[in-house]
Amino acid sequence: MTGAMTPSESAGEKHILELDLSRLEGRDLWPVLVELERRGWLEKIDVAVGEDDLRVKLLLKESVPQAAARETVEVLLQEEVPGETERLKQAGTEQAREGVEAQTVRIEQSKIDKLLSLAGELIISSNGLMYFLHRLEEQGVSAEVLRELKEHYSQVARTSWDIQDAVMDMRLMPVGLVFERFRRVVRELGQSLGKKVHLAVQGEEISVDRSVAAAIYDPLLHLVRNALDHGLEDPKTRRLSGKPETGQLLLAASRRGERVIIQVVDDGRGIDVETVKAKAISKGWLTEERAARLSSEEVFNFLFRPGFSTKEVANQVSGRGVGMDVVRDTVQSLGGRVTLSSEPGRGTEVTLELPVSMSITKVLLLEGGGLFGVPVGEIKEIVKVRRERIRRFKGKELVALREEVYPVLRLSDVLGLEALQAVEGAEEVTLVVLLNGIALAVGKLLGEQDVVLKNLPPEVAGAGIFSGAAILGSGDIALIIDVTALGGAQIES
Repeated sequence: MTGAMTPSESAGEKHILELDLSRLEGRDLWPVLVELERRGWLEKIDVAVGEDDLRVKLLLKESVPQAAARETVEVLLQEEVPGETERLKQAGTEQAREGVEAQTVRIEQSKIDKLLSLAGELIISSNGLMYFLHRLEEQGVSAEVLRELKEHYSQVARTSWDIQDAVMDMRLMPVGLVFERFRRVVRELGQSLGKKVHLAVQGEEISVDRSVAAAIYDPLLHLVRNALDHGLEDPKTRRLSGKPETGQLLLAASRRGERVIIQVVDDGRGIDVETVKAKAISKGWLTEERAARLSSEEVFNFLFRPGFSTKEVANQVSGRGVGMDVVRDTVQSLGGRVTLSSEPGRGTEVTLELPVSMSITKVLLLEGGGLFGVPVGEIKEIVKVRRERIRRFKGKELVALREEVYPVLRLSDVLGLEALQAVEGAEEVTLVVLLNGIALAVGKLLGEQDVVLKNLPPEVAGAGIFSGAAILGSGDIALIIDVTALGGAQIES
């Protein structure tokens, strides 16, 4: 199909892709046009009839990168679209075109963002009504009046969240649009490295917020390049190892509650734990005594340190020690986590756990020298322990829970607050056990609440352990704790 498509110079502020129908090798163009229209990329279609050929000119909107559109069209032309061509033919070309146009409304992204912001403000106001109802209850307002007010509040709250959900749906896009961009990357990089690779994709229909989808492309690109260069072997090596010559690379997405799980899996040589240990020891990050006590998961964490690479010779693809730390930092900035598992000779799996959306989150509110919130998705459990169960070892507080030992961290230690004094003298201490392995000692739990995250001013963001702030129904401001940064503060302390 080489030569079937040629880019033209920009027409005004727009771009044109030209398709020569005589070179499409019998492929049906209509599913491609439907896909471009569905994405809102298409401005106009022109057909030019020459003496020896028939050309279709696709006029793209000015906001669409021509290179991305060209790559998308090539991928769609090279792959079968099961049942799509036949379905459209049966529906009739003109009828299908009218149906697509009738179901599509083009709206600028900035307007959707504005609507999302207003929906968030509506939720904040709705939370304020509940606070007002609590105050009326404390002042002895009649039960009948309170009942009617609560009914009206429930209706307002439901409507507010329905509006929020509807606007969020406008911002969602299938993660398959991100995965689709890697077909050419895998094909071309595999050829340049002399490796045979088959890319499989699962869960393309899983939706994420557009901002999340845009941010994860670069981390995924690095992981894919690593898998091809570090992980997958060349055909000869695979054959000698008893594997098929063609390596398998999987991009998969799934939904787990309010989180999206994205996995990059290869069936290559895997990562040798002892090699990682030796490299970490050579850099002075690890002693041999401590290395012997570390689990595989703890050893793999060194792969995310800046400057770390197990490759002795760098090339244009990898080996410079730059990338995995950026992958981790980017995912963490989105409120997500990265985990890695590997087995020598079997392959490697990298998992990204990401929020579906970055604007709304459920937090556990707590008090201690101020109001703070911990994302509920980062909490493993909440327990109360007797004060004597918290022991000191080499200047650090530790607690044993069900045969696991957790470091205990107090916000007062990190922020320099004279807070949580009640914790010091209390017979029992409430611990919020986080998924990152830290037990956070808190003064008072205030319950869970859905909040709208707001960006912090630079002077507060500079503290480094807060991901944002939220305005509560009472008008108070709660600082939302960045659990990953909190773990870093524990390590430094």
